Amino acid sequence: MGILGKEPDELKKTTSEISAYKYALDQSSIVAITDQKGIIIHANENFCKISKYSLKELIGQDHRIINSGHHSKEFMKDLWTTIANGRVWKGELKNRAKGGTFYWVDTTIVPFLNQEGKPYQYLAIRNDITDRKKGEEQIKRINEELEQKVVERTHVLELRNRQLVDFSNIVSHNLRGPMISIPILLDFIEQSNDETERKELLVKIRNIGVHLNEVFNELVESVQVRQDVEIKSDRIILKDCLSNILQGFETQIKSCGADIQINFNDASVIYYPKKYIDSIFSNLISNALRYKSPDRKPVIRIKTEKINGSIVLSVADNGLGLDLKRHKDKLFKIRKTFHKHPDAKGFGLFMTRTQVEAMGGKIWAESIPDKGITFFVEFINQNQKKLA
Repeated sequence: MGILGKEPDELKKTTSEISAYKYALDQSSIVAITDQKGIIIHANENFCKISKYSLKELIGQDHRIINSGHHSKEFMKDLWTTIANGRVWKGELKNRAKGGTFYWVDTTIVPFLNQEGKPYQYLAIRNDITDRKKGEEQIKRINEELEQKVVERTHVLELRNRQLVDFSNIVSHNLRGPMISIPILLDFIEQSNDETERKELLVKIRNIGVHLNEVFNELVESVQVRQDVEIKSDRIILKDCLSNILQGFETQIKSCGADIQINFNDASVIYYPKKYIDSIFSNLISNALRYKSPDRKPVIRIKTEKINGSIVLSVADNGLGLDLKRHKDKLFKIRKTFHKHPDAKGFGLFMTRTQVEAMGGKIWAESIPDKGITFFVEFINQNQKKLA
């Protein structure tokens, strides 16, 4: 009697404890129970609140009703394989509420097994971790931005180092020689008694001065191109810009009968510093005219096209061309000459490369000797450019 008398009390106590556990679980977590096929047969108030579905809308549905599409088929297959084999699954799930908003839940799915060890229903216990995931995404975004800044800064430093090397080349190859010549010529003048010879030597010194002045002007212009300061972009109508540039080459174009072919249909407007685009056009057109073939009428084809949000300018000619296998690494260096040509001098391609890279773009060339050369300039992110 004593034992039998305690059984109702113990049962009552056990039932009370189970009710307390259920209450605590419902208060703290998002709870759902599904049958063997995954059909929802129970959902607590927290589930309705976070999913924004009523209890009536949830019962009889499966969990595809809140599927966000974020997780791969392999991920979902692993989940169902785990619980179907009677094992507990734990993980994080991104779900979609009724209004289309998304939320994240830390989830534990517990299979209830029958006497044969097969699941007959599943208990899903979830906790809202949306705020935590937003924080993680923000931290990830900040890290990615920092990494991008590091990449950009590294690029700037690499460019600076390259410019220092270029500067050394300027001093070594283009300034030192002429400057050394000046005192030598002055010594000749002092020692000479021939007035005609003295005048000729003075002309040589004057020519050296003119040459040095040109080099210094080009040098000043090149070092003014800086990547560590914001450079103002202008809205440029390419047709109008090119028209103005071509006016400066009108005499050269007429004298050689050059055929200028222009196609800006695919990309007629660009956001870029005007002085840079003027310089880029001038240098590339100047090269095309300067290195024309003596055997055929010059043809210069200038066009743009949109590629993945960027605009790519190409300037192609049918001139002397280059063997890029030999000269590719030197093409955009300072004062490198590739043809025995009286006008083969200057900073043109070096300046063009510097201006393009200062804006984050790229420049490259394709060429066949004695067939011509095509220069390509990529102006990046034109879809996102704004006037500075």
